[in-house]
Amino acid sequence: MFKEIIELGERLEFEGKLVPTGFYKYSDSSPIKWVVHILGKSPLKCYLEETAIQKPRPKSGRTKRTDLAHPIADEAGYVFGVDRKKDGIDIDANKKHVAFMSLLDKMNRDKEIDDEELKEAIPIIKEVLSQDILKSDARFNKIMNKDWVSFIIESGTLSGKHLFEHPDIKAFWAKELQENSQKTKNRAYEIEGECSICGKLRQLLKRIPGVKLYKPIPLHSYNEDAFVSFMDGTEVSKKSHIGQCFVCGDAIARTLNYLTSNELHYKIIAQDRKDGKLNTDSARNQFALFWLKDEQPLKAGETTLDPAELLKNLGLVMSKADSTEKDTPQPDLMQLENMLNIPWAGRDASINIANNAFYLLVLSPNKGRIAVRDWIHISLDKLQQNLKTFLDAQRIIDPAGKEKKCFGIPDILKAIEASNISKPPFKAIEIANPNISRQLLRTAYLGEPPPSALLEAAVMCMRNMKIFGKPDTQHVVMATLKMFLTHRKEGMKEMETRDTNRNTPGYLCGMLLSILEEAQLRAARWKINTTLVDRFYGSASSAPVSVFGTLISRATTDHFPKIRKQQLGYKDLEALMESVQSTIDQTGGYPKTLSLEGQAEFSLGFYHQRAKFCEGRTTNK
Repeated sequence: MFKEIIELGERLEFEGKLVPTGFYKYSDSSPIKWVVHILGKSPLKCYLEETAIQKPRPKSGRTKRTDLAHPIADEAGYVFGVDRKKDGIDIDANKKHVAFMSLLDKMNRDKEIDDEELKEAIPIIKEVLSQDILKSDARFNKIMNKDWVSFIIESGTLSGKHLFEHPDIKAFWAKELQENSQKTKNRAYEIEGECSICGKLRQLLKRIPGVKLYKPIPLHSYNEDAFVSFMDGTEVSKKSHIGQCFVCGDAIARTLNYLTSNELHYKIIAQDRKDGKLNTDSARNQFALFWLKDEQPLKAGETTLDPAELLKNLGLVMSKADSTEKDTPQPDLMQLENMLNIPWAGRDASINIANNAFYLLVLSPNKGRIAVRDWIHISLDKLQQNLKTFLDAQRIIDPAGKEKKCFGIPDILKAIEASNISKPPFKAIEIANPNISRQLLRTAYLGEPPPSALLEAAVMCMRNMKIFGKPDTQHVVMATLKMFLTHRKEGMKEMETRDTNRNTPGYLCGMLLSILEEAQLRAARWKINTTLVDRFYGSASSAPVSVFGTLISRATTDHFPKIRKQQLGYKDLEALMESVQSTIDQTGGYPKTLSLEGQAEFSLGFYHQRAKFCEGRTTNK
């Protein structure tokens, strides 16, 4: 997993999308305010330029420390020792300036800086600062303590370039940060070993840099003793090491932070909310970060798919349908379905979908650390088939019998939480069991079977009568049950609507209950608030033999005579009921009890037959 993240970081840095090691994209409120242009060393001439340049700059992570300066670009308090602040005087300005000059001395002594012109530039910068040449510039008195300052040598190959962006300075800064990462109040020694990622003999990190989900916190694994993060101490249990050098740890953090800040690579799968309030320290919150191994155009039939569009469509399975953000379009799985139905072909010599891959990382924040909850990687050719199967397995007609739909994972998670049926949307729980969400991701992308806990949750939803008053929720729950029963099995296509050839006892009993309800509705000319379903659905779906005798007798004596007299489709309805009863007899009669899968079949039979009645019903009725 770390190897793939490092490779992604290297690609992003090469493309200019990711800042180098130890650098940071500063906000618009802190641009480079002043640039020192050095014209030559003999005689020494320089001038100030007031500007507002936005560039990624070195970052040390300093807070109250004054001895951590940045190389050749820093705040004016460090570069010049300026103590002017908007709200007073910086009493540590002199200490900061000493730290900046000391860092210049260290760069001057560094044998790994190879560029001769850069070697000459560093002592020139120190001379400019030591002789206070710039203080004669009228604009110098405008400089404030927190203003950022950079240097440019206006001669040779360095002309017009900010020195802090030089490759040798970047390498020096990465080495400097690695040394500083080992310095703590409780430990003066360094830990050296082979980095578990790059394999190089380096100083090993005590802590991994932070990754921002709700707030920047380190990336750790937990719940297993083998993955305990390194801690200094005398106890044996505190000597397990994470085994990463600074360069690799920083690259991982920077890459993950890039993904979390980009909507194309980032989805919130589940959030721990109670009464509308978010608990940001709960491990029940789950975030998905995903990317492609190779972002090259993909040939799909006669269509060339843009990598960004491909990634956007692949993420639709994880998108929420109830987004309240302004200007955010609702996820449309039809885009993904259309893309999956095109034959993907790697006929172009530069494209090989079998060698390209989709990566997905699931993270959960928990107080002071982030947990890796799951890691998925799969080639694009297999991914296409798995996603298509995931959608085909759950596609089902809506309760009105008009439109077939399938749903994303967040919609499924929210719908199967039975307690949500009685709650307003803003108080609904998004997930009851975090394991279900992760297993659904594996079902969608890896083709693994749906989680067994999903079946029980969906069946319990159908036994809550309030769900029949929420057709959208009911539609999602029924799609979930269909997916569980038909994923990678026969019947995926047939079960999108009523399947007259499905002769399982549960399915037939569900159809029969819907027929009996329809008879009651027609006899009352649909002027009825409570039907037999409200009273008998639970017992009929779990123990059919206990109720169907009574229900059929009541329909035969009370409802069907009224339907015949009022000419409301008596013959067709009676023939349908007799046909279903006959098939039930042939399969062994009414079951005494139904298993969870049998109850799922019952729900589907009832739902399908009900949708069929709705489809043929006129609007006014």
